[in-house]
Amino acid sequence: MIRRVPMVAFLLMGFVGALRADDRPDYAALVERVGPAFVTVKFVLKMQGQFGNRESEAEVTGVMIDPSGLVLCGNTRLGSARMARSIGGTATPTEVKVLIGEDTEGLEARLLARDSELDLAWVQIKKPGDRKFVALDLSKAATPVVGDKLLAVRKMAKYFDRALTVSEGRVAGKTHKPRDLIIPSGSLSLETGLPVFSAAGDVVGISVLQMPEEDELQSMALTGIGRDISNGLILPVSEVVRATARAKEVAAEKADEDEETPAKKSAKAEKAKGDDEKKSESDSDEEAAPKGDE
Repeated sequence: MIRRVPMVAFLLMGFVGALRADDRPDYAALVERVGPAFVTVKFVLKMQGQFGNRESEAEVTGVMIDPSGLVLCGNTRLGSARMARSIGGTATPTEVKVLIGEDTEGLEARLLARDSELDLAWVQIKKPGDRKFVALDLSKAATPVVGDKLLAVRKMAKYFDRALTVSEGRVAGKTHKPRDLIIPSGSLSLETGLPVFSAAGDVVGISVLQMPEEDELQSMALTGIGRDISNGLILPVSEVVRATARAKEVAAEKADEDEETPAKKSAKAEKAKGDDEKKSESDSDEEAAPKGDE
């Protein structure tokens, strides 16, 4: 006996199939478009503490966010203040280089600025020359709602040829403390300092580590905060853009101070000394002047 399947069923099956195809993100297209902006930051971490001094070579993945050679990274991965406190000293990244594409030598760079609260750090290539680097456009941002699909791109370790991988998850929730943060589902593989995208490929935010101070963390040990931290959080791209603008301003001010020649610094010191001497003479004259009859 031959059963006839209604035409409506065929149409419905075709519609569902098309819906699934449209809903499936194109991983290859995303990697091809944003992959060139992902770079490797190599450095030597110098640690000085109560147990002595030591150095170790390290590398992290960053993302180019400005064609002039500005790279965004996760602050905790570059030797943060928290790490310094844990060894009772300092942890400073030195000999910083940025590797782009298949480059194995790297371009000399410097740590431009860092924000320990937001867990962001900015690295600037020292001599970009006229070269314009492929950069991620943070102005093309998406504002997701709970339930929206998310895509995270990251590089594997050098042992695995630093291959780019894509993981998929969803917006599980949002929080406004300690600041506006997007909470991803546990299936998303995050790496601090790297971008997270919408299904359409627009930047949603940057993965960050958010932790309370040590004393507060100890008091929260039994509240389940460890699970919240380990899943990773996403700082909205609007906050990243504002933080980057602040970092550039602070770096520019510091550069102006550092660029002062010894002659200018000496002139400033002499002027300040002269002003102090004049003030001192003025005070002496006032004290020596005869006072009127009282």
